[in-house]
Amino acid sequence: MNGYLMDTNHVAAWEAENQSLIQKMTSLPQNTLIFFSAITLGEISAGHQMTSGDLCRRHQVEQFLDLQIVPYSVPVSHYTKSYYGQIIGRIWKRTPPANASISTDAHLVALGVNINDVWIAASAWERGLILLTTDKMARIRAIVTDSEITWDNWL
Repeated sequence: MNGYLMDTNHVAAWEAENQSLIQKMTSLPQNTLIFFSAITLGEISAGHQMTSGDLCRRHQVEQFLDLQIVPYSVPVSHYTKSYYGQIIGRIWKRTPPANASISTDAHLVALGVNINDVWIAASAWERGLILLTTDKMARIRAIVTDSEITWDNWL
């Protein structure tokens, strides 16, 4: 599959009508596919649950998501787990914890790895999509090759 997978920061910019992002999207060839991770939808939903923002604004965002994002969201599939596992395994082997009793989650947090980013990167890798993100994802980028995941930033 060819196309793009937008990370949460790009979805937020699109919803906010970021003109440079919209200009880039409209300049793509007509048959270019743009997808979104189910993890991105979860991140946005979590953000709504963690804040007590304007309910009207929240409803506007939900409408945008339902119309523009949900129909093109890719689920975490039973294949995604293999890509996720490869990313986590490579990070672990490259920078193992100093103490074997440290949990995987604690070790990844200490390394600055956001677990949602791992799932989003795994989804892009699985589907051969270019990952659009403003996030550095330094540990993830350090252990995958350019032939495994291609990165871009339209913001």
